Order: sequence, then structure tokens, then C-alpha cells
Amino acid sequence: MEITLNLVSPEIQKRRRLRHLAVAGLCLSLLLGLGNFLLYRSSQADLRIAEQRRQRYQQAVRTREESLATLTRRLPAQKVEHLDARVKLYNQIIQGSTFSWSHLLFELERAIPANVALVEIQPNFVEGDIILTGTAKTMEDLLGCVRSLKERDTFYQVYLLKHAVNKDRTRGGGMQFSVSLRYRGEAA
Repeated sequence: MEITLNLVSPEIQKRRRLRHLAVAGLCLSLLLGLGNFLLYRSSQADLRIAEQRRQRYQQAVRTREESLATLTRRLPAQKVEHLDARVKLYNQIIQGSTFSWSHLLFELERAIPANVALVEIQPNFVEGDIILTGTAKTMEDLLGCVRSLKERDTFYQVYLLKHAVNKDRTRGGGMQFSVSLRYRGEAA
């Protein structure tokens, strides 16, 4: 049988516990501080790398801008005009591919009276207008067609460009005409 005597008073035990807790808290604070310092150093290194990368990108952009600025001086004027013409052509192709033909045809079908026939539809994507060429049986039918187009919300600036009596009755009508109008598209 073993007997142990604890001669340490409760007061001393309490102080020892407090000292152990204080030492543990101090160690924990030191570890957290060290962790924060390491995170700070890591983020500073990342910032330096990002700043260097940004400077390289800015330098590359400046170099390309300078190269593009001198491009027109390096190319002959004829080549620049050719490139401008090609860019305009590509822009027209892009505008034409996004043009809603079905909506335009639907609106024209609703606006064109029975005695009027369209022969040709010519959109000008650069100017934003459309030229309609067709035939009408009478002048009243033609004027009714122009009036009907003006009344539609999807068309504006509707003008009769020219009209003439059709000498050849086999072409479908007594009048040939051309009408210019602007088209609001599907947003109307």
C-alpha cells in the first residue's frame, strides 16, 4: 500500500494552473503571430509577382499600340484603303447575318395590299434603309401601299422614290415603283 501526501496547498495549485494557462496562451499567441507573419510574407510575394506581371502586360500593350500606330505609315495608302474596304465589307456581312429577314417579310406581308407585288428588296445595312421595288395595278393601289407602310410602327421615313407606267402588261401590273423606308426591326 502506497500513501502519497500532497503538501501543496490549494492556493499554490491554483497559481500553478494559472501559470500553465498563461504559458499555454503565450505559446498559442506566438504561433498565431508567426502564422500571420508567414501569410503576410506570402501575400506580399504574390503581390510582387502580380505587379511584375501587370507591368509586363502594360509594356506589351504599349508595344502593340505603338506598332499599330505606325502601321498606317508603314503600309502604302492603296493597301490601307483596301483594308478599310475589307473592314466595311466584313461589317456589312456581320450586320446582314444579324438582320431579321423573317420579321421584315412578316411586316411587309401585313402592309402590302393585294394589288401590289414586290419584285426586289434591297437592304442597305450601312445607311439603315431598305429600297422596295415592285409593281402595282393602279396608282391608287400604289398610294395605298405607301400609306399602309407609313401606318406601320416598324417602318418610318417611307418615301416613294419613283414610279412609272409599265408598258409591258405581262410584268404583273400597270405601275412600276421604288419605295425607300427605314426599318425598326424586332425591337419595335
